Amino acid sequence: MTPAGIDETIEPAIWGDPVPDDEIASVETWLSAPIPSPWRDYLRRDRWLRRGWLRSGAYVTLEPPREARSLMESWADALDRHPGFYWLGTDGSRLIFCVDLRDPDLGVMVTDIAAAGWDEADPLGLSVGEFVQRIDEGTFEPDTAYG
Repeated sequence: MTPAGIDETIEPAIWGDPVPDDEIASVETWLSAPIPSPWRDYLRRDRWLRRGWLRSGAYVTLEPPREARSLMESWADALDRHPGFYWLGTDGSRLIFCVDLRDPDLGVMVTDIAAAGWDEADPLGLSVGEFVQRIDEGTFEPDTAYG
């Protein structure tokens, strides 16, 4: 059954299976930091949104840790200019939803794929838990500053 916040009238959503603990642990070792617990909990669900349209009209892609690591590695030099960066997902285009693991209490940030560093990232005003909740409810909009 599709959650009420997901709109599959445009195209079917792509769902993720529970992410194994060893995948999470491997990426946390690579990061030298823990993935925020609300994100870890989201990825461990029986079914979680990988890609799809929300009721708000927003399109999101959300990445499991192994794919997030691959994307971060391909981001290469930009990753050096974003210390503590962790890739949560995208808007399917240029915007990346991310968190600074040096201070995860800052919440979810949004940055452009070509950003020069954290100074070009904008806080969404949502904790990681609130971000997950808005995804679930279908009320997340990447161009909105919450808070």
